[in-house]
Amino acid sequence: MFRYVKFFLFFLDWLVIYLSWLASCHFVLAPNEMPDYFQKSLYLVPIIAVIKISIFIKLGLYRAILRYASFPYARTIFKAVTLGSLISFLVINYPIRGWPFGVFTMDWLITLFLVGSLRFFPRYYLETSRRAETGEEKKVLIYGAGDLGNAVVRNLLHPGSEYLPIGFIDDDPRKIGKKVHNLSIFGSRTDLPKIIKRNKIKEIIIAINTIAPDWLSGLVKECRNYHVFCRIAPKMSDMTSQDINIKNIDIADLLKRNPKDLDEKQIDLFLKRKKILITGAAGSIGTELVHQALRFKPKKLILVDYSEFSLYTLQENLNENIQNVKSFIKFKFILQDLRDGQAINQLIATEKPDIIFHAAAYKHVPLIESNPFSGILNNIQSTVNIANAADQNNVEKFVLISTDKAVRPTNIMGATKRICELYIQNLNLRSKTEFVAVRFGNVLGSSGSVVPKFLEQIRNNGPVTVTHPEVTRYFMLVQEAVQLVMQAASIGHGGEIFILNMGKPVNIREVAEDLIYLAGKEPYGDIDIQFTGLRPGEKLYEELLIGDTEKKTQYENITIGKMTFIDWDTLNANIKKLIDSTNLQDKMSVLINVKELVPEFNHMELPNEMGSKNILHLPLAVIPAARK
Repeated sequence: MFRYVKFFLFFLDWLVIYLSWLASCHFVLAPNEMPDYFQKSLYLVPIIAVIKISIFIKLGLYRAILRYASFPYARTIFKAVTLGSLISFLVINYPIRGWPFGVFTMDWLITLFLVGSLRFFPRYYLETSRRAETGEEKKVLIYGAGDLGNAVVRNLLHPGSEYLPIGFIDDDPRKIGKKVHNLSIFGSRTDLPKIIKRNKIKEIIIAINTIAPDWLSGLVKECRNYHVFCRIAPKMSDMTSQDINIKNIDIADLLKRNPKDLDEKQIDLFLKRKKILITGAAGSIGTELVHQALRFKPKKLILVDYSEFSLYTLQENLNENIQNVKSFIKFKFILQDLRDGQAINQLIATEKPDIIFHAAAYKHVPLIESNPFSGILNNIQSTVNIANAADQNNVEKFVLISTDKAVRPTNIMGATKRICELYIQNLNLRSKTEFVAVRFGNVLGSSGSVVPKFLEQIRNNGPVTVTHPEVTRYFMLVQEAVQLVMQAASIGHGGEIFILNMGKPVNIREVAEDLIYLAGKEPYGDIDIQFTGLRPGEKLYEELLIGDTEKKTQYENITIGKMTFIDWDTLNANIKKLIDSTNLQDKMSVLINVKELVPEFNHMELPNEMGSKNILHLPLAVIPAARK
């Protein structure tokens, strides 16, 4: 089909060249000159046609797909017609003097108009016919009249686009009233309501290179009030071609926070050429730890996980995507249950890692409430085993990944993480290894988290289930969390519980509403939201600190929580009692033993009259630092 179009266009160009020349003679020459010049034209026009068609072929005027004719193609047409007219003038006027220059000028203008029209008419026809057929025009407003906005509009004007750009808004007052692609810049964000109403806008495409999540979240909520859908264009630096892949805004765009004071030089000094062992390496946090550690060129990565399929998936993913670094970074994949203390000690003794990131843990609150014995053994016994192995083998640094649910816990999962914090913090006093913990809230999109669940419910047209309309949680993107984990670990000297700045807590009901809206549907209309009640062990809100005591670090996104020092023998005795009662599967005894270890533990199944039993908290000065 394309071949026939090319031949037809070739024939039309011959016809245009003949008609343009004759029309130019008619408009420029006097009536009494016409017969003589017309006679000469009979043998000159074929020469002109050969010259021009040859240049058209050379410059690619017959290779373009006309439905996608664009401004760069218009430049090529201008260049080809101009060059053809100039060479024709030189060739014809060299042997035969006396042809008026005005004839060539008029011929150039007419040829340019007709050749350009022939090539842009198909695009114009397809655009207008498509809109006439559908009878629907999705009127779009572009937010941002800079280079990215210009690229977006150019892309939307292509045939086949489902959008009809109406104009721009821009927060730069100097641009208001001007035009881009003949589309007006109507005003700024303050003018948004009247612009939407006056132009019947259905969608806004955000075309700004740098967007603050708070600004974006506010715009999304404002647009929801007017039933206008928001989408976003990628940054110019993220584009791999001239095609603009406009995408739906997702919840990560609204919550993203790039740490301003991330010190990559400090992290590089901490990780470069080190042997790093990561437990839970195939989980959400573990996988991101692996990928980010690769950036700092460690000597070896020892990746430990209990799930065979997950570890296999991680191995395959790394094999496919890191060929360029495998030559200087060694990998070892270990399928291991961390509850086996002897095997873990043997692993640490054999591999001799410099740094351990302990990310392995059960984390799903309701599941651990239903299976408390498995949760305690997996979270506490595993941490005790690997922490002891790190101590006995003089590992340089041990980093525990903790959670905001460890603060004043109301569930088994949170209590297990608090006990782990207490264990490594007090082991640190007796060990050459530097033990630190890093505490943060929910990781957006991690396995078992609320966002994937909501997305699945939205794909199934709802309802979306939320436990309580007022429940709030801290959220952080996994990339941000791991960046700050590495930053905190790099500055820790042992004993600290580092607390990551999670920003403001997010209302889960609003997250559900945003996700429904960002999927192009109306909350409570297209998709309903149902409230199911708090599950066992759940809080309305989470905390990141115990008490008001905290210490700042040189990084604004990282603070240090209060240190709790406990008599070592008492701590170990209470943990042994807890493990023994867990192995006997005596739940009430388990809860009482957890209360012994974590006085602030407030579980719904504990007797109301049970007070906080004080474990022996000693000042730092009286606790011997035997091996520090």
